Amino acid sequence: MNTVHVTTPKPVFTDERGSITDLINSKDPIHHIGHITFEKGVIRANHYHKESDQYDYLLEGSIELATKTLEEGAAIQKIILKPGDLAFIPKNTIHAYRALEKSAMVNVTSTSRTGSNYEEDTIRVDSLFE
Repeated sequence: MNTVHVTTPKPVFTDERGSITDLINSKDPIHHIGHITFEKGVIRANHYHKESDQYDYLLEGSIELATKTLEEGAAIQKIILKPGDLAFIPKNTIHAYRALEKSAMVNVTSTSRTGSNYEEDTIRVDSLFE
């Protein structure tokens, strides 16, 4: 069973000044927020994290997100992310991205990406895209 959850958050407040959309309300700490860009056709990730949960919020473009649990024989799940989509990818979920066009997203993780901690938490795997 895939535990990745994709939503399209809607504004919680709107007036003449604009709107406010809550992307993440979590009791767990956030240790990293990054901006990732993709050129059309590139594949990124092909890994999972032992300790880190992550959120990906697509700002522009479109990305195919492929995920797979660590269970033996688990099927690969694929979904197209569009601007405004928020994907939650829990730890121990293999994930990969393929940019269908030039794209950009905000990446938020529950562990830091500094030093050796990131590499120790990141387990690289074969591509989920054939």
